[in-house]
Amino acid sequence: LLATPCSAPFLGTAVGFALAGTIFDIYAVFAALGIGMALPFLVITLYPAVAGNLPKPGAWMVKVKYVLGVALAATAAWLISVLAVQISVPAAVTVGGLMLALGLTLICKRRLGQRGHKFATATVLAIVVVAFVAPFQLSQSAGPSAKSEAHWIAFEPDRIPRLIAEGKTVFVDITAEWCITCQVNKTLTLNRGGIHEVLASGGTVVAMRGDWTRPDTKISAYLKSFGRFGIPFNAVYGPARKNGIILPELLTADLVWNALSTASGGSILARKNSK
Repeated sequence: LLATPCSAPFLGTAVGFALAGTIFDIYAVFAALGIGMALPFLVITLYPAVAGNLPKPGAWMVKVKYVLGVALAATAAWLISVLAVQISVPAAVTVGGLMLALGLTLICKRRLGQRGHKFATATVLAIVVVAFVAPFQLSQSAGPSAKSEAHWIAFEPDRIPRLIAEGKTVFVDITAEWCITCQVNKTLTLNRGGIHEVLASGGTVVAMRGDWTRPDTKISAYLKSFGRFGIPFNAVYGPARKNGIILPELLTADLVWNALSTASGGSILARKNSK
């Protein structure tokens, strides 16, 4: 609940360790997380004088409200874009339009009389209900992502041993549109420089991507087999490391190069140095 499925980079290790461990591990880790989140309130309760050092209420709070409002609006726009991938573009457009209508209704409510308030309240409730129902009515079957590069093949874990037997090195990327860390990894590492070249070469390295934007039991089972419950998740398989090398949540070019080289038995590193 705290980390959501996208648990990197801070809570991924802790939550993964807890859920893969004993009951004691689960209670200990989540108790520590709860205490940490409650710590500011506990400190003020134990030492009320601390509250005197907090900023005094004033006009600055209005400015902060506007800043946070813009941040929330940007988050809503991003979530609408995720909905377009998860469900369909018509569903995302419909929900976005309904949210705008909801905002306008709340603005108009301030200027209406008592009867108008009741009508506006009923309108708000109706919009909320329709916003929840509309995506189910406008959903479409998941197809290939428009953002996916051609060199990425569909995630098929049963195919990995066969590719290794053919002398291939397999780079697995489990990602999702709603995972910000996944997008950062793509932008800064996987889609840049030599890493992108070797993944897109179509030679001895096979790029395999699993899209977890929509729930997928195959991907969930794969993650669970490594004691993981969140993404991003990246692993490299090869003739020298048939069981795979698990990479950290945040990728760097050196980490990926080293994993590819180790899994391939050094041939990938030799290819890199030859360039």
